[in-house]
Formats: sequence, C-alpha cells, structure tokens
Amino acid sequence: MWNAGLYERYGKERSKPSVDLAARLRDKEFQRILDVGCGSGMSTLPLVLSWENAEIIGIDRSAEMLKKAEEMLPAVTFLQRDCREPIFDLGTFDLIFSNAFIQWLPNQEEFIKNAFAMLNEGGVFAAQIPLFGEMPANACITEAEKQFARCLEGIEEEKFVLHSAREYYDMLSAFAGETEMWITDYFHEMDSPENILEFLRGTALLPYTRRLNEEEQAVFMQKVQKNLEAEYPRRANGKVLFPFKRLFLIGRK
Repeated sequence: MWNAGLYERYGKERSKPSVDLAARLRDKEFQRILDVGCGSGMSTLPLVLSWENAEIIGIDRSAEMLKKAEEMLPAVTFLQRDCREPIFDLGTFDLIFSNAFIQWLPNQEEFIKNAFAMLNEGGVFAAQIPLFGEMPANACITEAEKQFARCLEGIEEEKFVLHSAREYYDMLSAFAGETEMWITDYFHEMDSPENILEFLRGTALLPYTRRLNEEEQAVFMQKVQKNLEAEYPRRANGKVLFPFKRLFLIGRK
C-alpha cells in the first residue's frame, strides 16, 4: 500500500520535476487538463497555479493519496481510477500530464496510445519518468535481493518497468506530430545515506515491503543501506549527494 506520509516526507524533491515540466508548457493555453497518477496532489498543484481557469481532473489508484490531494486542492476533481485500464469515459483533454507514474504500468506504449486518443487536436501529452534503472541506487537494491531469492520470486513483475530514452521516443513519436525530450539530473542534498533509504521506501522499495515480513524487511533494508553508504559517501561538508536522473517527454497531437 502507498504511504502518503512517507511519500510526502521528501515532497520538495519529488515535486520539483512536475514544477519544471509544467513550466516548460506555461506559454500554452489549456482548458481541460488530466493529471494521471496524481498521488497526493503534489503534481497537480503546479497545474492549478499555471492554468487557474482550466478544468483539472486528477486520477490515482490510491484512496489514501487522493484523500491528501482533496485536502490540499478542494477545487480540483479527484477520482480513484486504475490507470492500467482504459479511461476513455473521462472525455477529451487539452493536456494529459503525468509525473513519475508511467513506470508503474506494464504496458506503457498502450497507455501512451490511449492518452493520445483522448487528446483534442493540438493537445499535449507531457510526462516525467524516473530513469531509476540507470542509477547506482537501483544496483544497491538488486544486489540486496540475492539473499532473499526465494521470498522475492517474481518480484520483477511488481517493480518499475523502465525503458531507454530512445524507446520512449519511439513510443511517443508513433502518435505525436511534434516531440520534445530531455534528461535532468537532480542533485538532492541528504543528511545521510539513511535519508536516501527513507526516500526510496516511498517508491522503489515498496514492492519489497509488500513481500517481506517484518524480520526479513529489517535484514533487507540493513543490507540496502550498507550498499548505499558505499555508493554515496559523505562529502567534505558531511552531506550526502543523491543524484536522481529523470526523463521528460512532451508530444503534441
């Protein structure tokens, strides 16, 4: 289950990409906007601030996250939906926005295809995807899996599904007349490697917390933390730098 409190503990770090993606679109006018995988509303807020007169709908699978979103943005319509299923009944939109969500979908090409089918002519699809598979933190986790092979059998089906930037370009350009892509490395300043572990507990480590019992989790997390300490050493000022690579996609129908 999603833990909204844990996820929001690093809200500043998690919300910055959605702010940057919305800023890239600020010169455009949108009347109807869909935020797919809106979570606790952190990705929806930049949309509200940028297009205050637009009708905005946020959808997410987690009731706990949506409760937080409704409390923060009562003027926005939030709906509980499983975005692995078609959502054509919501109508058409001028902007379909998705921040750090697509990686949870097994068939992302189908999702992008359906999103473009829901866009009005000239509408925009905009998404941010964490390239977690290219980060050392991912290796820190997968290396710790080895001693829990039996408990974690089939765990790949529950983890992020990530493709290369070139593969995402192919998915996007199949439906978009114009495309724009870029990658940004966000350097998060952490107080310790333990903070990196806590950050990851809200996303990448979720499949493991669902599978492992309390005792197994303690051992597993201790191993992950040890790996993180080796990969992300303290800097001269005592802080720990945690670079996070994110891919941005924009496509116009």
